[in-house]
Amino acid sequence: MRFKRSPIDEQVKAALGIGPRERVLAWGVGDAAQPEDSYVVATDAGLYGQRGDLRIPWERVIKGTWEQPDFVLTIEGPNGAQRTRIRLAEPRDLPAAVRDRVMDTVVASEYVELGEGYGAQLVARRAPGGGVEDISWSIVFDAGLDPADPRLRQEADRALADIRASLGI
Repeated sequence: MRFKRSPIDEQVKAALGIGPRERVLAWGVGDAAQPEDSYVVATDAGLYGQRGDLRIPWERVIKGTWEQPDFVLTIEGPNGAQRTRIRLAEPRDLPAAVRDRVMDTVVASEYVELGEGYGAQLVARRAPGGGVEDISWSIVFDAGLDPADPRLRQEADRALADIRASLGI
């Protein structure tokens, strides 16, 4: 997907910590009260914003949804999926760029049932430009399930092992 890119100020890129080799794909303006401090920028490597406080590599972003005026990200964290809301006064092409980049990191994705009416999404991802050795797997349990539940964890781990074996990754 091609996005209409307009240049973003080099000072904004420096303030957000965007590397010199990263390519800006899209950007939006966050909180309207302080627009000079609240750019959110999608690069080929990750998502940046909030005066440099936000840096999320694409392979950690599970999904992004636009709930006007908020962009809601579901991010893989150390204790399971976490949701982050980013208020965007001017979203521009940012939601579409995020969706495109997240989809590019997905190598495989399969939903498995772990019981009657509930389950988990098993997702293999890799960083942009990464190889087979860079693939990481995540388990995203349905809402309301406790990822620390040993029985659920055992079922999910078994399903993950089966899928990895069938795909050879």
